[in-house]
Amino acid sequence: MKKLFIALSVAIVALSSCKSLKEEWDPVFTFGANEPAAAKLYAESDLKDLGFPGTFTTIRDLKSMYKPGGVAIRSNVWIKGQVISSDVNGNVYRELYIQDETGGIDVKIGKSSLYSEFRLGQWVYVNCNNLTLGAYNGMPQLGLEADSTTTNEYETSYIDVQAIIDEHVFRGAYADPVAPVVADESMIKAAISAGYTGELWGKLVTIKGFKYGKEIFALIYPNPNMPHKSGNPENRVFLSDSGTWGIDTWALSKNTYIDILQNSNAWDSAQVGSGSTRYGTILSSPYDFRDKLSEKVLTSFGADASMPYKQIMIKYATANYVSHYFKVGKTDVQVRTSGYARFADQKLDSRLLDGSGTCDITGILSIYNDAAQFTLVDDPSISVKVY
Repeated sequence: MKKLFIALSVAIVALSSCKSLKEEWDPVFTFGANEPAAAKLYAESDLKDLGFPGTFTTIRDLKSMYKPGGVAIRSNVWIKGQVISSDVNGNVYRELYIQDETGGIDVKIGKSSLYSEFRLGQWVYVNCNNLTLGAYNGMPQLGLEADSTTTNEYETSYIDVQAIIDEHVFRGAYADPVAPVVADESMIKAAISAGYTGELWGKLVTIKGFKYGKEIFALIYPNPNMPHKSGNPENRVFLSDSGTWGIDTWALSKNTYIDILQNSNAWDSAQVGSGSTRYGTILSSPYDFRDKLSEKVLTSFGADASMPYKQIMIKYATANYVSHYFKVGKTDVQVRTSGYARFADQKLDSRLLDGSGTCDITGILSIYNDAAQFTLVDDPSISVKVY
């Protein structure tokens, strides 16, 4: 029995340490306790022996160093901030958000179950020397230099080797969770106008008075095992433009995704393609587009080439994120949720869906392609207050 327990333990550790090659989140395994693991907690006086210069750079001033393409930091720059993210619900994946009074930033620590090491409100000190300050579609990120396997979409890569994490990220004293900044439409518009350096990006924010926009955005890869970057429109399906496409949950677990495809025609008009390159609806097959696809691309579908895209999507079904549009005044804000979040299949409040309700939303606010986007840290029953 003891041998069986050890074997199972090893299997679980091996499974949760695997790296994903997908753009989307993989499942986050969280086992039990919310208390961070026991470890040394650093006081600022302890940092001198680690090379701390005696003065912290604010997160706002760190962001001001950014240049398009990313900036490799080669000086003794340190920042500090309080933890505002938790991956216990699975909607934040391999990232740690910290903020000070001047701004917030995404520290790309490439580990899951970070909630077991970093408590909400805890102080964290980051030695930025030899890290890279980058952006993803406008959102500030701090990580390692982009490696040879990273496309131009990413200016940084994950800090996913424990020895390197230990050289740069130091856990400090516990403190009360950070109170969210209450922002209105004018503050959101000002942050969007400021772009990368907008003060709200990466902070815990509450926005009041939202109305549901009755519109969603989702990007689906019919076969997630095939290339699916922007240069592979033959393996992309967008659920966007208008309407909710029959989706009334915060995101799509694998089961919900399959259920919609198998038991409704809600997505039958969805187009295969990207940008101006469109092939036809998901009721068509790659073989139907043979005059538009190269032989190499068509061959890559193998036996699936004669199947309707709808059947390919069912065959390779995975969980999928969904972004729901909410509007405050005339400004749109997306709320993006992973299909692997614990609350992925939770339905939106009926008062939002029928237009009779208004809501306040709390989460981490980010910028994505010149628009504001929320990531919910807590369950929507906590983060979304409907009235």
